[in-house]
Amino acid sequence: MPTPRNFSCIICMKTHLKETNRRAIFNSGLRNYVESILKRHVYEHDAICLKCRTRIQREIQANKLVNNVTVAEKNKSNEKKQTSSGGVLSPKTIQLPICSTTKSHRMCIVCKKQNSNRHKLIVVPNEAKTQTFIDKGIFISTNSRCCSDHLVGKYFKQEALKALKHTSPSTFFNRTDVNNLLDRTRSMLKDVGKLNFDVQIAMSDDDFVNLTGLTKQQFDVVATHVTDLRNSEVRSIRTCLAILLVKLRTGLSNTILGTLFSLKSYNIRRAVHSARESLIKNFVPSFLGFNHMSHSVFAQSHTTPTAKTLFTGNNEDTAVLILDGTYIYIQKSSYHKFQKKTYSMHKNRPLVKPMIIVGSDGYILSVLGPYYANGHNNDASITKHLFKTNAEDIKKWIKDDDVLVVDRGFRDAQAFLESLNLKVEMPCFIKKGQKQHTTEEANSSRLITKVRWVVESANGRIKQWRFLDKVVSNHFVPYIGDFVRIVSAFINCFRAPLINDFCNEEIGQTMLDKAQLGNQVQKYVEDNNLIRKKAIYSEVNGTENVLDFPKLTLQQIRDITMGVYQLKQAPRYTESHLSDDNYMLQTCRDRPNLLRVKLTSRHSSSRVYSLWIEFSGDEVTGWYCTCKVGARVVGCCAHIASTMWYLGYSRWELETPSTCKYADSILNAKDVPLETDSDSDSDGFIEE
Repeated sequence: MPTPRNFSCIICMKTHLKETNRRAIFNSGLRNYVESILKRHVYEHDAICLKCRTRIQREIQANKLVNNVTVAEKNKSNEKKQTSSGGVLSPKTIQLPICSTTKSHRMCIVCKKQNSNRHKLIVVPNEAKTQTFIDKGIFISTNSRCCSDHLVGKYFKQEALKALKHTSPSTFFNRTDVNNLLDRTRSMLKDVGKLNFDVQIAMSDDDFVNLTGLTKQQFDVVATHVTDLRNSEVRSIRTCLAILLVKLRTGLSNTILGTLFSLKSYNIRRAVHSARESLIKNFVPSFLGFNHMSHSVFAQSHTTPTAKTLFTGNNEDTAVLILDGTYIYIQKSSYHKFQKKTYSMHKNRPLVKPMIIVGSDGYILSVLGPYYANGHNNDASITKHLFKTNAEDIKKWIKDDDVLVVDRGFRDAQAFLESLNLKVEMPCFIKKGQKQHTTEEANSSRLITKVRWVVESANGRIKQWRFLDKVVSNHFVPYIGDFVRIVSAFINCFRAPLINDFCNEEIGQTMLDKAQLGNQVQKYVEDNNLIRKKAIYSEVNGTENVLDFPKLTLQQIRDITMGVYQLKQAPRYTESHLSDDNYMLQTCRDRPNLLRVKLTSRHSSSRVYSLWIEFSGDEVTGWYCTCKVGARVVGCCAHIASTMWYLGYSRWELETPSTCKYADSILNAKDVPLETDSDSDSDGFIEE
């Protein structure tokens, strides 16, 4: 290549061209014209002087004019032919009432930011143009630019799409613009016919939630974590992630998923395991496990004031953990040894048991396991195994005096946990020969169930992903733990806490104060033998307003029950007894403000409970029921709650409990019409 001093014009051969007097031949039209003159190839280092360049451009322009005149003459002749034959000549451009955006290179069409060295704008992809036209009816021209932050792949984010506004109510289109727009629209609409998670306009936000359990924005967040996934020839990264989420959410088989995603079954199987490995590696450790959150943060952020008041003495550094094992049902294995270990004598079917550890607000701290389901793998044995093997470095995370809230299945591990300087809270057992908890035992158990119920709801949230609620195929058994952890991480990341009573600090202290009280109604009933006496009562009609029972609001009843479970059961108990005409109300002659009611158990028709409610003026002052937990004064049982709801609220508000709409569609073998004499004669032989 010659030095700058030796540059010469390849047309006039003028040498020693200065930098201001020479130009490189980059223009394709100019290059072709010069090559046609010189009869040789023009190279990148060849230069041309400004004088020759100007002269050649004029010649090229003159040739274009001559060609345009020729083309115009041909068009006129064609126009005459079409006019004579009755045809209509189409114009070169046409104005249509379609909104459009600005055509400037210097401004973003979404946020109106100017292009600069620090903030570079990019050309709007064709996919984003088609997305905007279909979703909002706005045409984006070829010259338009936007910020890269507004895009996810080749499509606009939903926020950017909402912020995008048109600047002109109409647009000029030529034939090329119309053809390209129609082709792109047709191609995108063909993709919309199948499950396509790459085209965001293909599905609504409700479709995302129904299929994946996540919204569009949440799906985009998860997609940013799977950095080690790659696009393949048959599916993209987003499609690979969507296949796993749809699999977990719906529990559909691989063959059906293959039909929905237009893929083969083996492609679905590979995508499921690829997405699973990527999420376990990149997403789950940030939202699940003892290592993702420190002990102090968990104790302060995921321990409710009620739990602190009841069990920690309002100590901010003490964590309250709730443990429970959940069940994932699996197919019966043909391997006898594995079949024995996974068969549960409690459920009478094969299953595996992950151990769930949650906070008092329902936040899932960790999922450990899964474990076998035989007698050697009960909740107590699993808990001992966790601490003895130091799973997830649990001994280092848990501090002395931390509270573990468990159910009665952990009774064999209570002494072991207490030896580790941990405080164990577990409901009381009914002693042998005892039919009912004492008031102290019932109150103590109610304090525990007030906090422990969240672990059952957390398990219910996990089972909303139907893959884990159905019978899992045996070839997925090695990955059940991963699937449960992935779902739990999604719940922690995107779902609101189950309990948000951080502003309610009084209920815990109220429950503690009531737990110290005795049941005065129970004492009066037992001292006067009111359970067996019959003549002392006078029966009243519960459907008439003959009682001076106080009028209550739902909030007052909830303050008595100290929860919503008993209040939700009340309308069903009332509806059952009113429909059977066995709602028996009685008043005590010696104590008119003491009401006795008999209710049938919702589980067994042969079991009848007697309950007493004492009232004075506008409030209920005491209660007692003969069921297992009926002696407690910290809240009340569902039998007492249903009576208070009916007498104190429902009959005043004229609120009739709803009946079961589908009960009449099922036959009952008990409902057989009585046989008459004519019927019996018709079945036998009649003598003449």
